[in-house]
Amino acid sequence: MEIDAGHVGCMQSREIILIRHGTTAWNLEKRYLGHTDIGLLPEAKQELSSLREQFSNITCEALYCSDLLRCQQTLTHIAPSRMGQAKFDPRLREIDFGQWEGLTYDQLKDNPQYREWIDSPQEVTPPKGEPWKAFADRIDSFMEESLVSFSPILNSLSINVPKVAVITHGGVIRYMVSRLIPNQGFWDTQVIPGQAIKIRLDGDEKSWVGSRLTFP
Repeated sequence: MEIDAGHVGCMQSREIILIRHGTTAWNLEKRYLGHTDIGLLPEAKQELSSLREQFSNITCEALYCSDLLRCQQTLTHIAPSRMGQAKFDPRLREIDFGQWEGLTYDQLKDNPQYREWIDSPQEVTPPKGEPWKAFADRIDSFMEESLVSFSPILNSLSINVPKVAVITHGGVIRYMVSRLIPNQGFWDTQVIPGQAIKIRLDGDEKSWVGSRLTFP
């Protein structure tokens, strides 16, 4: 799907590095984890060491991070010297699973509403959870403002392609990839804790089109 490029007046390119936070206890236990604000496992530093090494060689013109603890801790582990550069944005939070937060598939599999949600998450909302449209709207808002809009910082005359890093959550990354890369569905992207996905955006004054690159 093409994204409106706003005020860009000529062909431009940029690279978006999407980083999923490290592993939490609920990730290991396969519990639904949305807005519940828990931290990473104690061994997170070791888990994220290779990503830290890769990220140390990358210069980013902008750095964004979900305001939830597990993402802030991931940033601390992989780029402690860049904490001052980071902009913490609640729009980058995972979807809110409502009353299903902390529950597992086995605990929910016999719930008819859950089965409907699995089949049609865009149409069914978890009890007291976040509707799909609200989730999509806030991420679209972030992408349009921070990833694809005109920015002097991201449209410099540097010979290097400007890079933007985003530390966020699995569902957010799946949604962003589905919006930035043509013919990519939400469930087509698999991203494990501590993984980075790099996307190159090329565009003109009308639209951006993304393609996936090998990280780093």
